[in-house]
Amino acid sequence: MTRRGALATVVLLVGACSGAPATMGPDPLPEGKPVDARPPDNTVGGFRADLPEAVLMPGAETTPCWILPLDVSGPSRFVGGAHLTVGKGLHHGNIVARKKSGDGVRRCGPGESSSAELALDVVNGGAVLFASTTQISGEEWQRFPTGMAFALDPDLEIVARMHYLNAGTQPLTIAPKYEWFTVDAAAVTTELAPFAWDFYDIDIPPLGEATARGQCFFDGPMHVVTIMPHMHRMGIGAAAGFLGGPRDGQRWFDSPGYDPESGLIRQFEPALDLGQDSVGRGVWFSCTWQNQLDKRLSYGLGDDEMCTMFGYAYPPSYAYSGFVRNGACAVIPARP
Repeated sequence: MTRRGALATVVLLVGACSGAPATMGPDPLPEGKPVDARPPDNTVGGFRADLPEAVLMPGAETTPCWILPLDVSGPSRFVGGAHLTVGKGLHHGNIVARKKSGDGVRRCGPGESSSAELALDVVNGGAVLFASTTQISGEEWQRFPTGMAFALDPDLEIVARMHYLNAGTQPLTIAPKYEWFTVDAAAVTTELAPFAWDFYDIDIPPLGEATARGQCFFDGPMHVVTIMPHMHRMGIGAAAGFLGGPRDGQRWFDSPGYDPESGLIRQFEPALDLGQDSVGRGVWFSCTWQNQLDKRLSYGLGDDEMCTMFGYAYPPSYAYSGFVRNGACAVIPARP
């Protein structure tokens, strides 16, 4: 079965935080909790990717792109979790699978490191493999609830589009190591797909505070299993809530937005139902920044900022992505 993942991967990535239980609404909502730091239940195999070392001098920033083999051990191609080990310097990494184009470890070719190519990789039968908290150092885990996983087509390779930043005063050697865990196919009851909600119209005044808020309506019940906001170092808060329906406006996710000391992926078990009793509704999401620089910031790399919410949801046909620009949301389903 071909996986036609969403353009949800256009913006990966990457960052997020502590979910807080909501008290409004007809019934209590599930609380977003940290992911368990262990392999998923029913693990039967897996695969890994050890990225080549990169040395960065103080203040340096680079965006290397690598292609690596995807060699799965064991009988299953359903991924139930993953693990990242890395030292300081990883701003974020967009790790996807795509149709195999060659052999061995090699640099990406011209144009292959772009966001547009990243989205096409997933749409054309690939998958989103991992997105990490901004500037995370140490370990970060991804572990779906028992019975949940995303599937991999055969004949894939890994593409690692990385963003490294040395914000310290000493040289850094950066060498991220990723490991994925496949689970027994017979134990999978719910197939997941990725989503991303991204806000482009960022305008933060010099030495000032600003909040950006986007909203998107969806045409079907979307169940959020994990979420992770991506903001940069000026971020002081991220949130998401219901749009429309009996819970209109109610917040179901609250995060500091930027916290490299604590992995910020949050998981809902049971899943958070955006459909509100199977009715197609929507989501609002927001980011707040405190600009410590004497210049205006917008959407981008370097000193600039981002406001992205990334995660996994089900069913795949309702794992909607939304990209907000000029006040309007372009909504894209995960699988046509």
